Amino acid sequence: MSKNLFNTPFEMELRSLLLLAVSGESPISIDRVVILDFISCYGADFELAAINLHGNNRVKFGEISNRRSLVKEAIKTLVVKGMVDVTVDRGYLFSISDVGKKYVDKFECEYSEDYLKVSKEAVTKYKDKSDEELMEIIQSYSLQSIRG
Repeated sequence: MSKNLFNTPFEMELRSLLLLAVSGESPISIDRVVILDFISCYGADFELAAINLHGNNRVKFGEISNRRSLVKEAIKTLVVKGMVDVTVDRGYLFSISDVGKKYVDKFECEYSEDYLKVSKEAVTKYKDKSDEELMEIIQSYSLQSIRG
């Protein structure tokens, strides 16, 4: 049994669904899910929230590569369960299905409410940025955290 509090496969499924729920009708890439999820979990560092949902973590930027594999597995599971739809347009893009929306509507916990609020802010703030530009923003924040 894993003792990790954050970033378990099941939690990644739930956060991916929440993020896709606030992303609107336009399908998004796995990379965008990874990036926006990271920004949402550490919203205070990106000036989107008063606190980081996953606390203050000096090595958080090292989570990105592991998070990508977790999101990939989570999305695959959600597609199989019918909670996420797939579109093919210059790669695979994902959006929440009606089944996924009904599932998200049943969430009733403080964490999911906080995550939804921060992820809406992230989606809105970065809607005009490409996936590559978002990754550059994260790399910039990473360098700033190293320099102090």
